[in-house]
Amino acid sequence: MVLISACEVQAIGFSSWEFFDESQRIRTAEDVEDVREEMVDFVFGGPMPTHMPDDISFIVDERFAAHWIQRVEVQTDDLASIAYLIHPESWNGELAIYHQGHSGDFRVYGKRTINGLLDHGYQVLAFSMPMLGMNTHPFETTSHYELSDREYPLRYFIEPVVVALNWAEDTYSYTRRIMVGLSGGGWTTVVVSGVDPRIDASYPVSGSWPHYLRDRYGSFGDLEQRITPNYLELYLMATHPDRSQAQFFGELDGCCFGGLYAYDYLSYTAFRANLWEGRFQILTDHDQFGHLISEYTLGEILEMERAVR
Repeated sequence: MVLISACEVQAIGFSSWEFFDESQRIRTAEDVEDVREEMVDFVFGGPMPTHMPDDISFIVDERFAAHWIQRVEVQTDDLASIAYLIHPESWNGELAIYHQGHSGDFRVYGKRTINGLLDHGYQVLAFSMPMLGMNTHPFETTSHYELSDREYPLRYFIEPVVVALNWAEDTYSYTRRIMVGLSGGGWTTVVVSGVDPRIDASYPVSGSWPHYLRDRYGSFGDLEQRITPNYLELYLMATHPDRSQAQFFGELDGCCFGGLYAYDYLSYTAFRANLWEGRFQILTDHDQFGHLISEYTLGEILEMERAVR
């Protein structure tokens, strides 16, 4: 079998059903809950956080000058995460969580996507990765390997989203919650939607591959991506109960997760998800060279959401 990645033709032997069954433990809906409980403990060292943010304040930011903004601060030990809840001019009753990747500040690099979501009536709860953007950190560098000596390093990535969502849920009444993330934010989207069933639909963009694919065709990856134990299980967790995940990739993406390799696990993951009425998809932007959320990708996300209303 031959796949075309950018301008280079590469051969790949598609993985067998037996390989996938040996690679992950989920077979039934009951298995999902057992594995999710293990993953929650791996991330947090205990149950899901139920506490509220450390500070909420109304602010003005010229980058989103036309919108009412609430600044949300979540302190996880000595790292502070600063998120914005940005209100649209006309609210559709739904929440879109947006998570920016390693490029940095969501106010700069995520502005186009955030504005697209606002224009379609979503409240947008926006985040940057730890130690990036407005977030504080106690280290000399912004490398996530600085967290390698922490007992639960993934907690610093996932807890701010869960805690901010606790407050948003307590403050507003949502008919639906989606999460969109790019690159490292796509990885965050995979993990959050796996452990937190409140996310109705997740849309990670160029965010992850299972370890077997990344080890063969990808880069080494950052700390958080390397220590995540099982991506196939997270993908399935994100579709239960009656939820969906659509993963987006850029075929010509020169940074990360380029090519068509992700289709290797599509059939298996979609079949397993369908057993509990979950939905799993993979979509590819064949024309975009950049490592970004393209106009095509955002349009497909919005179209999928219109289809379920």
